[in-house]
Amino acid sequence: MSEGKERGGAAKSHEQWLTGAGLKATLPRVRILQHLKAAHDEQRHLGAEEIYARLYQAGERIGISTIYRVLLNLEQVGLVTRHQFSQGAVSRCVYELSFGERHDHMVCVETERVIEFRDPVIEARQEQIAQAHGYEVVGRELVIRVRRITS
Repeated sequence: MSEGKERGGAAKSHEQWLTGAGLKATLPRVRILQHLKAAHDEQRHLGAEEIYARLYQAGERIGISTIYRVLLNLEQVGLVTRHQFSQGAVSRCVYELSFGERHDHMVCVETERVIEFRDPVIEARQEQIAQAHGYEVVGRELVIRVRRITS
């Protein structure tokens, strides 16, 4: 079983992540977490259909409805974060594990690639803006739509 870092920093198995969140370590849950962890290591975000394709290529026969149900369960217990990126009338959901540093996203409008980044200056400015209006930041999500610069 591959290992990963949990929010607290200690290495835990996928089964431990699940049982720690109050879920049974079923095969679909473990396999989906494995693929999300691999995607995290590749600095990628996966949609349900991409998870299905990866599982299918690996010889796992887990139905797409099961994948959606498992992703919802994992999101409800805080193991997975769902992001919905919209481009005009088209909307796409991608998922990532809910550990690691807080970060923002850039989405390429041509390839739909999601790029994570962290910028303390942007975070500090958001705090300043909230305070200037008499609020404190309790959550944040910044998405910048980008296109590769061509020379």
